[in-house]
Formats: sequence, structure tokens, C-alpha cells
Amino acid sequence: MLWDRIKGRFVIIFSMLALIMAGCSDSDPMTPEISATGTDSEIQMQAESDDEEAVHIAAAVRDIYEEAMEADALGNLDTIQRMVARLGEHGYAAVDSENQVDMTEAGQVTAFCNSVDAKEEAELTIIVVTDTGGFRIYNLTTAEGSVTVVRGSYQLENGSLKNTETVSFTAESWKYTEEGYLLFEGSYYSENYYVLTLSDVPEQAALRVQPLDQTCREFNRKYILPIGYQKNNLFLTDWSEEEFGELDFYDIFDGFYPILNKQPVPYAADENLGAETVYQVPEELFEHVIMTYFKIDRDELRSKTIYYSEEASYVYKPRGIDEIDYLDIPYPEVVSYTENQDGTITLIVNAVYPNEMTANSFSHKTVIRPLDHGGFQYVSNQMLSPKEEYRIWWHSDRLTGDEWEADGLLTEEEQYELNNTAWTAAERVKEVYQDIELMDGASYGSNIKSFSIEQRREVVTLLGQAGFVSVTEDTNMENYTEVEAFYAAYMEKQDAMVTIFEVNRDGLIGAKTFCCRDGRIQTYYIGIGWQEGGIPEVRAPFVRNVSELKLTEKGYLIYAYEDVIAHASLRQYWRVKPLSDKCRELTANYIYGLSYVNYNVLVTDWDSRNVEDILMPCMFEDIYWIDTGEILRADHGRIPAELFEKIMTAYLPVTKEQLRETCGYDSESDSYAYEKISANPYSPFGEVVDYTEHADGTITLIVDGVWPDYNSDCAFTNTILVQPFADGTFRLLSNSIEQKELELPPIARR
Repeated sequence: MLWDRIKGRFVIIFSMLALIMAGCSDSDPMTPEISATGTDSEIQMQAESDDEEAVHIAAAVRDIYEEAMEADALGNLDTIQRMVARLGEHGYAAVDSENQVDMTEAGQVTAFCNSVDAKEEAELTIIVVTDTGGFRIYNLTTAEGSVTVVRGSYQLENGSLKNTETVSFTAESWKYTEEGYLLFEGSYYSENYYVLTLSDVPEQAALRVQPLDQTCREFNRKYILPIGYQKNNLFLTDWSEEEFGELDFYDIFDGFYPILNKQPVPYAADENLGAETVYQVPEELFEHVIMTYFKIDRDELRSKTIYYSEEASYVYKPRGIDEIDYLDIPYPEVVSYTENQDGTITLIVNAVYPNEMTANSFSHKTVIRPLDHGGFQYVSNQMLSPKEEYRIWWHSDRLTGDEWEADGLLTEEEQYELNNTAWTAAERVKEVYQDIELMDGASYGSNIKSFSIEQRREVVTLLGQAGFVSVTEDTNMENYTEVEAFYAAYMEKQDAMVTIFEVNRDGLIGAKTFCCRDGRIQTYYIGIGWQEGGIPEVRAPFVRNVSELKLTEKGYLIYAYEDVIAHASLRQYWRVKPLSDKCRELTANYIYGLSYVNYNVLVTDWDSRNVEDILMPCMFEDIYWIDTGEILRADHGRIPAELFEKIMTAYLPVTKEQLRETCGYDSESDSYAYEKISANPYSPFGEVVDYTEHADGTITLIVDGVWPDYNSDCAFTNTILVQPFADGTFRLLSNSIEQKELELPPIARR
């Protein structure tokens, strides 16, 4: 597979997959259950001995759990506080999953962190209580500064204790912050997740160790947490009652309507987020929501929205697919406050972001005006962190009014015809989908449990035989000349259309029509999903404006949208012109898996005489994957020397002595340090475009660095000499690189 391309392609997809995985784990029929009625000595063990501690914990809080169930108060703060306190009485370091309760036995945690810093051996157990009547157990051990995490998740249900998941990993990052947070992250192997993403499951934890002033907690729960940072910029931009700046009042309406009216916003988006849905909200309703929480003049509010005076209503459009926030975002925490003489309250708020291993991703100062009868208004917000020191990449602003009103190029008749074409295409390939098995998941995916590359290629072939332009990853495009004809018309400023059917890795078929008309380009996208038995379902279409389009001489169609979805690639692409099967085979055998940006092997001129210049510990992760097809899972952050040296000397012209001198060998443990590779978005990938087979069995590969996100399919060209072996392995013998359309990526440093 295209390793770097897959790692960085669509970051948001990985969050969706994580939700799917979580949904699957709760219904795992193999999950052990443990009876939790009575004391722990009476509990009948139905799981491994490792669950004995979980049984003891469940017994300790069983009475609180049962009382909360009767009172329908399981997720109440008071219930969670009682559970945490009870566990503290039993000697545990315990906290809640939302960090709303002071940790018990916090000294155990700080002592363990001191042992990590001192590289001493130590053990620690932390219990994290969830709002569903369950808990997580973190068993932590440390030696030589490395921390191993074993995390078990448990749920109390109908008097039984269910072990929903137990995983273990080495903490790749570990930090105890000055704000009093313990932050750590790592990754663990899951077969289902790996099939979908070709990567381990990432996991981060953020646990507040030091206590926080209770008034700060109360203010946070009342004024900041209910809105937070999701799908709004209330606390992400500077504004005041004198100048509301870029404050988005549509997002304010979305956030406060449910709080004020105790029900969801009635103006819902279409199930297909790409479909256009527009409402008119009566002025009384819209203004009541906004003016309950903000002191703003009606005329000013109307000037900052789209208001129709004749209908006395506000034009309202729910957030769509182009306005999706990343699923994993920071959460706010009030860390100090000042009660002002005019009755207002100034709050200092830190954004805690486990995803970025920080308890202060950014800070802001928010002023609140308490009102009679428990009400309040927001007075101002000021960002305290310098702009250059924080990024809110996870947030998407709403489209502007002008962007809303961008009209489509296709007539209703043309749209109807394209929908019929999608149905026709689906009928031609439904036989491939007859035996699919579906799983629970997001509405925008196929939810097919498994769809192989062979099935994808069969769909492409059948569509091609029916006359459609069709493609899937690592497969030549069928009927590609139609794309060339479309592009030629586009270059001549003529009206033109072409539809490309792409079979995605999950089996979903995307029918994307490019329409060039009146000097503009748009895509009209229709998704073709599937029900069991091979029954197609054509989903509602959506339209996007294209800002640039290029068909390269080599044959790549590269295009960019006017509105880039947050966290997506900068540009999209297909290889239109065919690539020989031999070049694809050579790319798969010798190039897939190697990175241009994480280490120097592809961006440095080298051979056996200066091979030390490219030896970096982090490259072992990719070479290990090339050799085994598996994700590397290091033990306590170390790789046994025998394994490291066996693989590295097999794939590179290097000796054991050279490796030990340059790659962090430790003689006492006879191992090498594990340096994990982090995903690099928008990375280039290599593609073999020519080759020469030599009499001695070696092969010279001519490899183009394809970097679509920077509009190039020949950013640079490598000449790589490889030596294949009979067992399917190979050795890289040398590399030279020539700059072409783009500058070389920066050379990674040790």
C-alpha cells in the first residue's frame, strides 16, 4: 500500500473509524462478564485473574451504583464524586474521566512520575470513573525511564461487570505538566482497526492530578463547558460588546437553543451532510436565543447574519460536510477568576488537549455578567496566547453567506440524468456486493465489513466494460481517454462534463461528475452505498466548487476545491494515464513503505561507502513493516538487537558494527531504542516509472516523487539500485535523487 499516503490522507477518517471501533467493542460476544452481586469475595470469576482487581473495585462502589440506577442518576456529578471518594478510601488514586473531580491519593501519581524522571523502577494503578457506571484501570510500570501501560475498561450492567477491552502499550510520550496534569499517549494493535487504517489504534490520556479550586470548577461547568470549542468560535476569537468581530451567531444559536429550550435545534441538517438544507427561522425565536446570552442591538445582529425583513426571519443553514470539526478537540478548564466591581466575572481558561499532549493548548480571558434568577450574559472574550503559538486546525468556520449562495452549474434535468446513471452503474456491479456483511457505522461510509482489492478491481472492470470511467487505488483507470477529452475541452474554455466512478477501499462507490461551464468548474458527487444482498442505495448528492484543475503530461489529474475541508488533503488526484503492470509491481515490491520525509534514505545520495549517513533508528519501523507486513510493537520502548540487526542488515548494505555505532545500541539490554514515526500529512510518495534489469540480478529503478498536495507528479526523480532475493526480500544498494518540479523535502536530522 502507499504507506505515507495512507498515513496522512484524511485525518478525520481515523476519528470516524475510532468511533466505529468503539461501537463494535461493546457488542463483542467474546467479552467476559463477571457477576458483581455481593461482596468481591462472593463474586464468581468468569474472566482472567487479571480481572480480580476490577472485581474488587466494582464491589467497592456497587452500592453507589445501585442507588444511582434506581434514582436515574448514574451520570450525575454527585454520583461520580461519591465513587471517586470511595475508591480513595480504599487507597486508590482515582479520578473521573472528565477531570471534574479532584483526584484521590494524588501523591501516588507524583511519586511515580518522579520515579520515571529518575529512571527508577515503580508501579502505579490509577482508576478512572466514567459517567456510565464503568471505570478504566491504568496499571503503569516504569523502568529506565520507559513507561508501560495496561488499560482495562469495565462496565457495570445489570449487576454484572463486563470487561469491554484490555490493551497494553508503551507510552511513546509521557509528561507531567506545570498545570498539574499527567499526559501520556501510545498505540496498540487491533486487527479490525489495522484492516481499515493500516496502523495501530492511537490512545491519549489526560488526567488532572493536582486539585483545582471548586469555584473554578463551578464556573467552568456553568459558563464555559456547555458550549466549549465544538462547532463555534465563541472562545476562539477576540470580541466584545463594543465590537463583536468575527463571532458567528449561527453557531451561537446552535449551541444555546438546546440549553434554553431543553430540546434539540429543530432545523436539522439532511442525513447526507452534503445536501443543501436552508430554513427561515422566525425573528422572535432567533433573537430570543441570542439576546438571552448577549447584550446586542437587533440591527447589529441582523447585519451580522442574513435577515429577510419581509418575512421577518433569519436565513439559517445547518453545518454541512464542508463545515465539520475534527472529532477529538480540546476541552476548557477555568483555572482562575476575578469578581469585578461592576458585577462581572473574569475567567482565565486553559484549553486542555490530550491529542497534542498539552494542558494549555491556548488560553483565553472570558468575561461573564451574572443576571437575576441565575441567568447570565457573555461580555467579551480575549485570546491570551499569541497566534503564532497555537493552532486551531481542528476547527472549521461556517461557510459565509456568499459561499452558501454559490449556485450549481447543472440543470435539474442534468442532475436527474446523473442520478439515473448512478443507478445504472450500480446495477452493473451489484453481483460483486451480493455476499457482503455490514456492520454498524457512520452514515457516510459503506459499513461493509470487508471489501478486498480483488473485489474493488472487479467492480472497476465491470464498470469499464459498461463504458463508464472507473478507477480504484493502484489500478489503471478504465476509459481514461474520456477524461483527456474533458480536459482538452476545459483548456479550450468549452463547456464539458465527465463522470468518474471511484471504488473506495471500503466498497463505497463515488460517482464524481466534473462540470466546466461559464468559466467555472464544479463537482457533482453521488455516493453509491450497499445493503446486504447487493441492493444499491444512491445517496443524496452534493456540489463543490473547484478552484484549480490540471492534467499533467505524465497523466495525473490534480484538482483543488475552493473550500478545503478541515484536516483533508490540499489537493485531490487520480492517475489517469495507465502505468505498466511491471512498474506497479516494482513499486509495490521495493518502494511502497519508504518515506521521503521521516528519514534520509530517499533524499540523500548514498551507497555502501557512505551508508552511515542514512542510518536513523526511526527508519526501522517502516523497514520492519516492509519485511513482515505488521506494525512494530516495541517492548518497553526497546527493540531486541537480534531483530533490529537482522532486518537492517538484510535491507541495507550495512554491518552490525555500523548499526551499533549510529542507531542507539545499548549493550546492557542488548537492544536499540524505539523511535516511533509520526504521521506527516501531505507527504510525497514514490512511483516506479522505468527500470533496467541487470545481468547480476540487480535492478535499477527510476522513481518519480509524486506530491499531489503541492501540484506535482514529478517533484523529484530517484535512481535506486536494488538487489532482489529468492525469498521475496531485497536489499537497497544505492540512491541518487534529482530535483525536478519542487525542492527536495528537508533532510531529516538525527
